[in-house]
Amino acid sequence: MNSKQAGKYRKLLEAKRAELLTRVQAARTSEQEGPSELAPDLSDRATSTMNRDLSYQLTTGEREMLKRVDAALDRIEAGTYGECVNCSKKVQVGRLDAVPWARHCIDCQELQDLGQL
Repeated sequence: MNSKQAGKYRKLLEAKRAELLTRVQAARTSEQEGPSELAPDLSDRATSTMNRDLSYQLTTGEREMLKRVDAALDRIEAGTYGECVNCSKKVQVGRLDAVPWARHCIDCQELQDLGQL
């Protein structure tokens, strides 16, 4: 991959990273608002607990996505971005356009999805 292409994907990945960090921060802020033990009745406490749990799940998923984005940025730095981490073949450009943090080519991703990789 040439440096112009790598720069394009770096910008996409950095934008996704900034978006994820903003969402994680917003979820943390909402977790800190209105602690459930101070809610006036049982249903309010239950709702507050459910909302906090949902925020935690969202931030866990977003943290995982952030790790993938950071790993892709590391691969750009290492000069291996666009290569499948399993078979070292080129990851299809259309796949990278759709999922810039993709680690696998389509064939290896199918194996990953089937639990065979």
